[in-house]
Amino acid sequence: MSEYTSTAGSLDRGRIRWRCRRGMRELDVLLETYLNHHFDQAAAPEQTQFLLLLDQEDPDIWAWLIGHAQPPVELADVILRLQHQP
Repeated sequence: MSEYTSTAGSLDRGRIRWRCRRGMRELDVLLETYLNHHFDQAAAPEQTQFLLLLDQEDPDIWAWLIGHAQPPVELADVILRLQHQP
C-alpha cells in the first residue's frame, strides 16, 4: 500500500492535497490546480506519475517546470501536463 492510499485501498485525497502544499507558493498553485481539475480524469499512469512527483524536492520540480532541467523520463509526461494546464 502506498502512502497515498487509505486502509480500504482507495486514494486518500486529503493526504494528496496535503502533499501538494509545498514551500513555494507557485508550486502550491500548480500542483493544487492539477489535483482539482485534472487528477481524477487522468489515466492511472499519469496519476502515478503525479504521486511520484510529490515525493520530489521543490527545487527539482521547479527546475523541471520552468525548463532549467530535464525531468526524469518517468515524470516527463506529468511535468508537460503541468506546464500546459489551463
